[in-house]
Amino acid sequence: MTDNAYFANPAALASGTRQIQAISNFAVEMINEFITDVSATADWCGKDDSYAEQMIPQEKKQREGAISTGKALTDAIVGVGDGTLANLKNILGTQGGNLEAIHDSSIDTSNTGGTHGSGGRH
Repeated sequence: MTDNAYFANPAALASGTRQIQAISNFAVEMINEFITDVSATADWCGKDDSYAEQMIPQEKKQREGAISTGKALTDAIVGVGDGTLANLKNILGTQGGNLEAIHDSSIDTSNTGGTHGSGGRH
């Protein structure tokens, strides 16, 4: 293989893409469940006593930070899946276009009409 060669294994890439999509779906389910569960604990520190007044801002900041971080991680995982799928589509499109071009430029053996030699295009 030369240094400038382009190689892709669409079948392996498709398999990997399916796995990444499954991981992405799982990550989305996990963050949604986390948000639901952590939101249910928002009142753990009370509502109107001095402890609650001190803890509510800190708890809210930590809860929102954890949710934000979880969403960012999930978005990154989903982005990898989306990017890999786009790459696969590009590869398959390029491969299909090249195969079609090869087919279109193949020798038409039914119309050799007195040419010399092999009848190929020169």
